[in-house]
Amino acid sequence: MNKILLYVFSLCIVLPLHSKAQGYTMDLPRLKTFPPYQVDQEKRSFVASWEAQDNSVARSVIAYVGVERIVDRDGVQGVLETTVKGDASLFGDACKSLGINAFVHDYMTGQGWYMRMGQVSAKGLVLKSDASLPQDWAPVLMSPVFDVSHDGGKFTVRFTATVLDSKPGEVVTLVVRHWADRRGTAMEEKVVELIADGQAHEYLVACSRGMNNENVSIQAGVMGTTVLLSGDIKIEQRLKKGDRVWHSVALTQMSRPAGTDFTKINEQGVKVDTMEVSASFGAQNVLDYKAHQRKGWRLFYTLFQLVAAEDGVSTRASLYSDPVYFGE
Repeated sequence: MNKILLYVFSLCIVLPLHSKAQGYTMDLPRLKTFPPYQVDQEKRSFVASWEAQDNSVARSVIAYVGVERIVDRDGVQGVLETTVKGDASLFGDACKSLGINAFVHDYMTGQGWYMRMGQVSAKGLVLKSDASLPQDWAPVLMSPVFDVSHDGGKFTVRFTATVLDSKPGEVVTLVVRHWADRRGTAMEEKVVELIADGQAHEYLVACSRGMNNENVSIQAGVMGTTVLLSGDIKIEQRLKKGDRVWHSVALTQMSRPAGTDFTKINEQGVKVDTMEVSASFGAQNVLDYKAHQRKGWRLFYTLFQLVAAEDGVSTRASLYSDPVYFGE
């Protein structure tokens, strides 16, 4: 991973791998991390540790939990996949609001996906937009962060959508965006015109300029319409044997005021700083590394740090630490 991501639910900032970018200076050393301990799968928490830093400096430490695999064959294959299941407790066409922001792992097989202004039905996830609101408030489904840096950044997004409600003769669209920073500045935007016949149709969107810290969103393109997302959502790319692909499952942040002391001596005799990482918003088995292994993935965590620069305006940052794996 040669990008830095700060993800606090729907507000995100990226720190590109340049000496200076967007007020950030990438001059802090990588944190040297150690294996996770006190892993509590029921509480979805663990303790991360890294070689001790100067505690006279206020800093933020971000723990990023993800899964990775090494590709075992050449060809087009899934980088990120999920199957939308819906809410089995609902009946007929009934919908349930998910509020302003909500993770949706209870309604699909994948982890790390969430919706803004979304709804759920027994059949799937519903993008029901209010015609009285501006386009910025259109419902949207957001993916976890993933890696599509291979094959020159070319990849595809495949999904199934059904137009449930629209005005007669109205062109109904979904907007598919992807970017490497999740700040809202789209790297690429594709408008997909849907077949408004009340039937489910599969759509394939070709994308380019993919990066190793990527995100995809699917958003209602026309206010006042209702669209159902169901079945499989697949991010696919042409890969080569030996390529590394990964995606996030959880992320958390801890701010440390100057003077705070979280240090201890670990089993290797190294002085380390520690923090408890909570993934309480994640799926129930988010830290079950054996469950991830059965699906062909290795569970890991990585850290990076942020401190205020001397000018009081910009921020100094580090790159990701090397990944450390659970159960190994």
